[in-house]
Amino acid sequence: MDIKFTPAEEEFRLMVRDWISDNLPKGIKESKGMRASIPDRHAWYKLLAAKGWHCASWPKEYGGTGWSLAQQYIFAEEGGKMGAPGLSFGVTMIGPLIIECGDDWHKERFLPKIASADEIWCQGYSEPNAGSDLASLALKAEKQGDEYILNGQKVWTSYANEASWIFLLGRTNTNVEKRQEGISFFVAPMDSEGIEIRPIKQITDESHFYETFFENVRIPEKYRIGPEHGGWTLGKRLLAYERISTGSATYFQMFLDRLLSTVQDVHLNGHTAMQDPVVRQKLAQVSIELDALRALGFRGTTQMLKGNMPGPESSLNKLYGTEIFQRITDLGQEIQGPLSLLWDDPAFQDMKHLWAKTAAGSRANTIFSGTSEVQRNIISERVLGMPR
Repeated sequence: MDIKFTPAEEEFRLMVRDWISDNLPKGIKESKGMRASIPDRHAWYKLLAAKGWHCASWPKEYGGTGWSLAQQYIFAEEGGKMGAPGLSFGVTMIGPLIIECGDDWHKERFLPKIASADEIWCQGYSEPNAGSDLASLALKAEKQGDEYILNGQKVWTSYANEASWIFLLGRTNTNVEKRQEGISFFVAPMDSEGIEIRPIKQITDESHFYETFFENVRIPEKYRIGPEHGGWTLGKRLLAYERISTGSATYFQMFLDRLLSTVQDVHLNGHTAMQDPVVRQKLAQVSIELDALRALGFRGTTQMLKGNMPGPESSLNKLYGTEIFQRITDLGQEIQGPLSLLWDDPAFQDMKHLWAKTAAGSRANTIFSGTSEVQRNIISERVLGMPR
């Protein structure tokens, strides 16, 4: 496979790079790779929407750019290099699912608002007793006339405090042989009467995860996507989109670049860490692993060029990428030594990179969107064809 970019694609890269450099909000540029603030992130989405680049990967008739897959890859890569925020769940997850599985009303109602960055989405999958075992979810969606009444709880709802809509799985039938058969897929406005959110304090001192409670929340039947009791298939399809984005080599390259900056600043035994042979070997190893992850991404791109949708192979990206991420952050702490343990100490605000929060936060990556154990099961059964 020839993975070199053409001269025209490299020219496109320069155009994208210049535009992102000129338009990325100042607060994001100065964030040192940490999570962008809500105003900065939303401002960035609005800038992309005004340029027509917010939903670059979507078909052109739904607000996409019409770019080739190579151009989409270049766009994501250049944004990642400069620390641009990842795209919202509306763009990467529910939007593609509506395009694939929604009816005309869903497409007309939701896609333009996502493309314009006027509506932000969050995800309602996990529950207190249904995380990795998602089929055990218990949120009840009871049909009454032309409405559904939702009662139950979701947990680990990322960005629930800023989202205007949530997509979720609810149980519409409890009298089934297989738990997966009684689940339906819904969307609901977050300002619905009966929805309450509560922040969850994370190990990084942040709170972008929330508990979300539903008490007699009424939504019209048209807010169900796909057939009643057919939500499990849609839910798995959406997770395939999510696992591609959470296992992206482009995202993790940003942290490797930060690590390469760290080794230029830290001194060991009278010379920079970059000159230490052991450090250089470890850097080479994670760089090679990241190149391998990038090749996995190209494999997925090849499948899409053939007209195939994301499948269980996306679990390879998610598993491998998130574990590489942890190795990068652990190496950052190891190289930086005791200074890496500082946590928001004002005396060290002029330091380029402190790895403590990044390393702590990376622990969640092998848990959310399906734990590494779940991904290994999917790979063994659906990719390798091994028995359960």
